[in-house]
Amino acid sequence: MTRLIFCVFLLIPLSGCIEKKIIDDINIVTGVGFDQSGGQMIGTFLTQNFKPDKSIINQTFTSKATLRRDLLIKANKQSPQPLVTGGLAITVIGEELGKRGIKDILDVYQRDVSIGARNFFATAEGRAETILQGEYGTIGSGNHLYNLLDNNIKSKDLPKMNLHLLLRDYYQKGKDIYLPRLKKTSDTQVEISGLSLFKEDKVVTVIPIEKLFFFKLLVDKYSQGNFSISKETDAKASIRSIRSKHIFKIAENNPSHLTIQIKIKGAVQEYTGKKLVTKDIKKIQEELEKEVEKECLQLVKQFQQQNIDPIGLGHFYKSRNRGFDYKKWEADYQNLQVKIICNVVIEGTSIIS
Repeated sequence: MTRLIFCVFLLIPLSGCIEKKIIDDINIVTGVGFDQSGGQMIGTFLTQNFKPDKSIINQTFTSKATLRRDLLIKANKQSPQPLVTGGLAITVIGEELGKRGIKDILDVYQRDVSIGARNFFATAEGRAETILQGEYGTIGSGNHLYNLLDNNIKSKDLPKMNLHLLLRDYYQKGKDIYLPRLKKTSDTQVEISGLSLFKEDKVVTVIPIEKLFFFKLLVDKYSQGNFSISKETDAKASIRSIRSKHIFKIAENNPSHLTIQIKIKGAVQEYTGKKLVTKDIKKIQEELEKEVEKECLQLVKQFQQQNIDPIGLGHFYKSRNRGFDYKKWEADYQNLQVKIICNVVIEGTSIIS
């Protein structure tokens, strides 16, 4: 009992050590953009202010500095309240900076405990500053951009990603990082235009939006999704509620041969033919299998030619080989013989036209 009372007295002084901030006295940053300008970095800090009628005013503060932390210090000189990053939802990397490298930014983010793992990273088609200066939706531009990415991860073709996963993949040998690419189409609209692929910390290529379905099959699982396919008879079918998984298998007698098995399940939502019968469903399955195998193999070969590994095959091989040599793997990876085998099961039908 005496020990318990002593512990309670120890805790009482600690309760006043937490720094408290009143929300009306601070400016919460919901989005940050980084651009490169010569030898300096440009930081754009997006905040949102609530009006009495509950509408939201988006406001940006822009500063230049050599170090990322100095950007926030300089931007604070423009803000009537302190800028805080505890509510950060989206970080956008400008196109030029992405090509130069984002190592310094990632290093700072892993050390900043005020930034939560829910924060999404993205690259910009052009300048990050331009993306953040738009007026998107009614919930604030930062939250709009966050929801745009979150929705496309949960129900569309973006693979799962957030700050935690980004840092894990970046510091993990045998896998290269990737980030969604944003394009501003008007002052009130922004869209996902593709996926930026990195070699270490530099963007080296971009996957167009129409290839993201196949990329996600290689690196992630579908829990729901949609895909349209055209039959040889020109009839079109839309497949919904797609669920998928992939498995890597190394040939027992030849480790330079790898098979990637992709399993897909879904239902036909729409069909433009006269009538959907069993043979049509089988044909849809075969056409989708053929297209997945062709497109996924093309992506793998592209990655090998560019010497990037967003799928994480290096990490997979290391997990199967105790004496794994990364230097030797670079040559082995480019000579790896990969085979894609896809199995599609259409479980049922929905609305048929």
